[in-house]
Amino acid sequence: MKVLTKNNMRAALSGFVLLVCSGVPLATDAVELAAHEATYNMSLLSVEQDSQMAGIKGKTSFTIRRDCDGWKSSEDYFLEFDYQSGETAIMASHFSSWEELAGQLYSFEVHEGSTFDDEKKFNGYANLPPVAERAEAFFSMQPDKAMPLPAKVFFPVAHTRELLDKAENGGKLFSAHIFFGAEPDRSLKRTNSVIGARQAVKNEDRLGQLAAQDYYPIQIAYFDPNSSEAVPEYEITFHMLPNGVVAHYEVDYGTFAIDAELVDAKPLPHPNC
Repeated sequence: MKVLTKNNMRAALSGFVLLVCSGVPLATDAVELAAHEATYNMSLLSVEQDSQMAGIKGKTSFTIRRDCDGWKSSEDYFLEFDYQSGETAIMASHFSSWEELAGQLYSFEVHEGSTFDDEKKFNGYANLPPVAERAEAFFSMQPDKAMPLPAKVFFPVAHTRELLDKAENGGKLFSAHIFFGAEPDRSLKRTNSVIGARQAVKNEDRLGQLAAQDYYPIQIAYFDPNSSEAVPEYEITFHMLPNGVVAHYEVDYGTFAIDAELVDAKPLPHPNC
């Protein structure tokens, strides 16, 4: 059975927008994302017989907004896990990040605590060429030690744009490394994405001004980049609108899966630069 860790969970829940960013400047005609705030209710979607999980409930709130030089993202979630043994565990986290418009600079801050581990606060950043000589990341817990990144690594926002660009042009598959921002051994993932054909949006009334008639079903499998395992650590299926808003998503850990139901979404203003 897979072991659930807070880093796995945080990375997975962040994955619906913290998808990946290109190491090259964005084209002027690239997909434009909608600055917005969205709230999701989390619940247990399915569970296998040999899983210890009995129930999950909680909420996650996500915000992405533009500033004059990049994109600011933040995410807060609170989850309660019920186990077959009768025990209950709680996990809470605040994650914030900033990503340069050109996709060459990225920084993040994490504050998290859970029944699984002690409270933690840390931060870090990553630079890509030509801003830096090489692709590398630094973390507050080891500030003098650089973590080398793959030559073609992606940060969050631009990967979402890349996925949507491929979807709108009929692309079906996309593989990439993604740097999320977490503890050093959990911050980088290898991903395989499968992009489906457009489908009709079902919860359009909850999207308000962000509504669209269709979405792309996108399934992303996340792997440890240092492992040769064919089975991913987890998979996330997104119902992603053409403007980047996620109308619904599911996180599959193998022995159990979590459902994220959109409760509310609203647009946020762009800056006057």
